Amino acid sequence: MEQEKKREAAAPEHRRHSIAAKDANLIMAAFTLIISALLITATHRATAGYFELRATTDHYIQWQEDASDLQVGADILTEQARCFAETGKLSFLEGYFEEANVTRHRDNAVRRIHDSLGETPAYQALVSAMAESEALMEREYYSMRLKIEACGYEIRELPEVLRETELTPEDAALTPEEKDALARSMVFDDFYREKKDAISGKVRECLGALAGEIDGQQNATADQLHRLLKRQRILIYISIIMTLLMLLATLVLMVRPLVRATSYIRAEKLLPLSGSTEYRFLANTYNQIYDTNREQREQLAYDATHDKLTGVYNRNGYDLICQNTDWNTAALILIDLDKFKPVNDTYGHKMGDRVLERAARAIRNAFRPQDHVCRIGGDEFAVIMVDADTGSAESIRRQVDAVNRALSGEEDGVPPIHMSSGAAYGKLIPDFDKLFKTADAALYRIKNSGGGGCEVCL
Repeated sequence: MEQEKKREAAAPEHRRHSIAAKDANLIMAAFTLIISALLITATHRATAGYFELRATTDHYIQWQEDASDLQVGADILTEQARCFAETGKLSFLEGYFEEANVTRHRDNAVRRIHDSLGETPAYQALVSAMAESEALMEREYYSMRLKIEACGYEIRELPEVLRETELTPEDAALTPEEKDALARSMVFDDFYREKKDAISGKVRECLGALAGEIDGQQNATADQLHRLLKRQRILIYISIIMTLLMLLATLVLMVRPLVRATSYIRAEKLLPLSGSTEYRFLANTYNQIYDTNREQREQLAYDATHDKLTGVYNRNGYDLICQNTDWNTAALILIDLDKFKPVNDTYGHKMGDRVLERAARAIRNAFRPQDHVCRIGGDEFAVIMVDADTGSAESIRRQVDAVNRALSGEEDGVPPIHMSSGAAYGKLIPDFDKLFKTADAALYRIKNSGGGGCEVCL
């Protein structure tokens, strides 16, 4: 735990402050929902704008047809009036009044334009065309009355408007042939054609006004549609960017740390504390578990190779060190505490344990840090001296004497004691079993001679 705190404190500032992947995703999701809602709205409005533009075009086509209907109606009246003036057939007279009173192309055209556009210039131009057409009808009625009298038709059977049409005294006095000629002339002369041209001009004026009206509406609708489509494109770009940002956030906060974590775990290393808050929590938990397991493994390894009482290597540790030592450059020193059993018998086993602890401490203090001190039996110790040659014999004796001096007096109630030791060099005795027996034999020669000394075999 302490190591974890140190790692956290040593981490750069930008790594100690992380972003939660959940919060990042929620923020991104909220933005995406907003952008999506705006995009859907913009799409609906763009669609509505398209249909509005299409409707405006359809209206223009309808208005053209309506305006043209006035021209159609006027032309039908002209055609029927001229045919009657040429042939005198009453069917053309009936066709004329069928159009004027029943079909009424002109009246319907004016009404529909007014209903659609109201009091606009186009409507005013069509009203003027209607007025010109109605004025021309008076001339057509007069031509029809002349033709009727020229043909000798019964006046009582004719439409009321014709019955009410009176000829001037001069025209009434004309012969039937002259009346017939005048009737044809009134619907074919230049005056009549000028009036027809005036009607056509007013209709064209109406169509021009309609074109201007529809052009303005189409431009306004097209501009609005262009703005909506532009806004839609921007929202699409933002949506793409938000999607990329979500992918990047997922990559940076989760995917990349997980990929890196895999290599760290395989290498049995601590995980770096980077990425999202959730990942950092997992990495921190893993690191704590890793530290705990490592400490436990180290403790287990230590316990397996060290003596719990004295802290020096135990028999397992001794065997392991012996297997991995280059005995060609090392020496083996076997140590045995003299008269240790009487201490146990006199003072008890607890005091005996304290004597062993004191002896192990004295041995460690006397020898070098790189030398390996081991407890291989009850009161038996061994020292494996590394980088030792035959010239170090005197040094070994001095170190053993230093241990005996340290143990010669009472310390904190622990009684004095001394030890015997025997040493042998691996360079002189390559076989380890013989090396051990040689050192052990030297040890017992010292013990049998009274103890408290050291014999080095050369």
